[in-house]
Amino acid sequence: MMAVIAMLLHCSTELPQPLGKLSPWLDYFSAPLEDILAIYRSQEDRRLIKTHTPLDGLPLVNGTHAIAVLRNPLDAMRSMRRHVSNMVNPPNGDPFLADEDDVILRGIELPFAPTNVDDVSLELLVRHLRAATNPTVGKDRSVTIVHYSDMKRDLKKVVSHVASAIQAHAAPKFLENVVRAASISSMRSKADQFAPLANANHFSSSEKFFAAGEERGHSQLPQHLKARYEERLSELLSPTEANWLKGGGPLPVTDK
Repeated sequence: MMAVIAMLLHCSTELPQPLGKLSPWLDYFSAPLEDILAIYRSQEDRRLIKTHTPLDGLPLVNGTHAIAVLRNPLDAMRSMRRHVSNMVNPPNGDPFLADEDDVILRGIELPFAPTNVDDVSLELLVRHLRAATNPTVGKDRSVTIVHYSDMKRDLKKVVSHVASAIQAHAAPKFLENVVRAASISSMRSKADQFAPLANANHFSSSEKFFAAGEERGHSQLPQHLKARYEERLSELLSPTEANWLKGGGPLPVTDK
């Protein structure tokens, strides 16, 4: 999504700088915070800011447009496990280095903590969804909600929707170019340009950041994990919300 929006704002599939330099990660201090803020202050055109903070944790500023990207919780947990395994220096005892079933069980049970928005859990993703669909949180700013599964199914449709939402007026031919350039295979081939923290010696392989990104093997989970997962979903969300969080499709709510 970061790549798609950057291309739309720069009217080109070739960005003037690596994405991580154009839009440094606001909540991950690969550089001193003041240096990160200075980069954003220097930008005279529309800014693209990367954050993992739920929308209700961000200041309300008129004229901003928030793109909330949600993902199947089980796939998000597996993805985080892959990312931690790919770190140059993963933290000692990081819980995401455990056996996959243990990672998933922990993610199902872990309470949301506002002090840690990178500890991928079911409650964290529910918080993102709740914040993005809350009319009070969305008041005076535009919100567009996208599911990663829909990007996998029909990236062209999502790119067109996002371009319209952020008023990035683009010809159909250019939108097609963006779709091609934002494919997993294309971004993997230019990983140093598109992977987050690619130039911060964070990942052992920037290419490995761009995994398949598919919900794989969920049916093969142990029965007790599947049962607990569905139970927690039913405790936290309505059936329509839970189904959407698992696989995208038509939202139970509309853009605000």
